[in-house]
Amino acid sequence: MSDLFGISVSALQALQTAISVTSNNIANANTPGYAKESVNLVTATPQTNGVASVGAGVRVSGILRSYSQAATNQLNNSQSSLGQLSGLQVYTNQIDNIIGTSAGGLSTSLQSYYNAWANVANAPTSTATRQALLSAAQGVASSFQSSSSQLQTLNTTINSGITSDVQQINSIATSISTLNQQIVVGTAQAGGQPPNDLIDQRDQLLSNLSKLVGVTTSTDSNGGLNVFVANGQPLVLQGNVTQLTTVPNPYNASQLEISTATMGKNILSGSITSGDLGGLLAARSQAVDPALNQLGQVATALAQSANAQQGAGLDLTGQLGAPLFSVGAPVATPANTNTGAVTATASVADVGKLTTNDYVLSYTGGAYHLSNATTGAAVAFTGAGTAASPLSADGLSIVLSGTPAAGDKFLIQPTAQAAGTFGVAITSPSQIAAAGAIQTAASATNTGAASISSGTVLDATNPNLLTSATIQFTSPTTYTINGGASNTYTAGGNIAANGWQVQITGTPAAGDSFTVQGNTAGGGDNRNALASAALQNQGVLAGGTISVNGAVSALITGIGGQAQQVNSAQTAQASVNAQALQTVQSISGVNMNEEAANLLQWQQAFQASAQAMSIGNQMFTNLMSALSNGIL
Repeated sequence: MSDLFGISVSALQALQTAISVTSNNIANANTPGYAKESVNLVTATPQTNGVASVGAGVRVSGILRSYSQAATNQLNNSQSSLGQLSGLQVYTNQIDNIIGTSAGGLSTSLQSYYNAWANVANAPTSTATRQALLSAAQGVASSFQSSSSQLQTLNTTINSGITSDVQQINSIATSISTLNQQIVVGTAQAGGQPPNDLIDQRDQLLSNLSKLVGVTTSTDSNGGLNVFVANGQPLVLQGNVTQLTTVPNPYNASQLEISTATMGKNILSGSITSGDLGGLLAARSQAVDPALNQLGQVATALAQSANAQQGAGLDLTGQLGAPLFSVGAPVATPANTNTGAVTATASVADVGKLTTNDYVLSYTGGAYHLSNATTGAAVAFTGAGTAASPLSADGLSIVLSGTPAAGDKFLIQPTAQAAGTFGVAITSPSQIAAAGAIQTAASATNTGAASISSGTVLDATNPNLLTSATIQFTSPTTYTINGGASNTYTAGGNIAANGWQVQITGTPAAGDSFTVQGNTAGGGDNRNALASAALQNQGVLAGGTISVNGAVSALITGIGGQAQQVNSAQTAQASVNAQALQTVQSISGVNMNEEAANLLQWQQAFQASAQAMSIGNQMFTNLMSALSNGIL
């Protein structure tokens, strides 16, 4: 009877545990991170009486978590990718709204500006049309400034998001470390049976962490979890935490980068490419900063083309036109780690070659090296870096002064600040240069059949531009300028001197002459206004193949395309994440129907075991009765 009682008791105890585990599953069906548990029942060690082995009942060997490391890793990785795309999506959509609205406004204001030049050409002496042009120019400046300001505000918001994410990451890492210690101790105290509830909590924290930053993990033999970020940077090693921190960008203190307290100025930002934190960093480097650079490139192109044409004409006072727009020059910022005594000054030498890239100029191995700030690819340049021989690359001119030290670096930003600094440089309508700077005339005594063009300005800085010059034909095929050297005449060919250029067509006679002089009495002349209005279709960027209007259209289209691409990628990744979550839930989630069936199964088994014990009790009673009555 003792064997029957023992077997029944073991069954009742095991089944009571099974019922408790099933009830716990039901209670935690909606608990985030909870992995359903199951009882591992094994046969108790059988007893032998020398003839045969008789079973001794059942025992609980452990309580198992329904868990798949592979499925969990897939879920965490998908959450990191989704977090990065969702973070990036927020900002690409905002930039699309900013540029689509303000740059759309920029397109409108640019058209108004060029139309205003056409109106000035129709009435070059009208103060009203000139004032309207100044107002239109101010509208363009306001559009540039507004777009730049809104983009800079996004950078400030990104800094706040980076700070918040780093704080959350550090908090979660500390909690994981604490749980690590409890799990290691609990496992040891339970003879190797891990505390499932604590592991569930730790896994849930890891899941939350993966939404913020991409993670990799390893588990030690004692149950401790190690967590790594940024391509191998330890975050949690058993019970030790390496806190992340924010540090100023070495070139721009207003931008935050990621490091650790122990690494100091060693920047991790480039290695953090997933999770919400990776999305914030990507939004800055792939969306906000490029948009600022592209907007600045357009602003620089407009200012240089407009100012060049303004300088090629005369204003109402008979003076060569002053610059119409002002725009910030390229910025050369030294790294905060520089130890040498060198400074760098950058300027735009050729707007047609200007790109939207930023560059890093470094001094290593006794020489300067230029590279693309984003890709790190080397950029070819010429020159020695002196004022007489500046470094020249991609339309930039860079002058260095002072003594560099090994490792010194500069961040060269050709257009980043151009849009924010764009403004109107003149205030009086009379300063608008609507008239051509030069005028030409044929002598009244000419006997040939040749005529001269109105001329164009090649170099407004030439001090003799407005000085009168005479083109004298010494024969039908030769001419001199102001009695100088003889030149061969080609009908329609360019004749240049003193910063101007003209063409003479037809057949001149010996002795014919033509005059080129300053258009000082040309108040009603509209040639420069017409040329300024025509700039809207004139190629300025990309080697003279893209106009200012074309660049604005490309800016709007490019940013809109980027936003659409990120939206599509985010939608696709959300689907991948949902599938990964479904896979984990199918393994670890609690199925209420399944648990109800299990509960009924354990209940019936428990009742049967109790019945077996009751039978055993009845048999024991009958046996004792028989013994007392002398039957046995």
